[in-house]
Amino acid sequence: MLKDLTLRIFDILGKDLEDKGILLAQDLDHLILKLELAIANDSEMRKSSQSGQIQGLDRLGQRAFPFLQLLQSAQKNKAYIVWGD
Repeated sequence: MLKDLTLRIFDILGKDLEDKGILLAQDLDHLILKLELAIANDSEMRKSSQSGQIQGLDRLGQRAFPFLQLLQSAQKNKAYIVWGD
């Protein structure tokens, strides 16, 4: 489930999910905007949907909030984000 969420977030960001990676400080503004826009679009789609199918899925905003906070913290500190070995 978490891997699906991570893949979805990285797809939104236009990044490949690799075993090792880095998000550069100079890219964070753009990445944050992309994720915030996707969250807003998800919220709007839920409001306008008559289908219980969408309502049953996890809300992107709720699930992606910790990652968004990580991006914002790194942005504030002019830091980059690194993962992997």
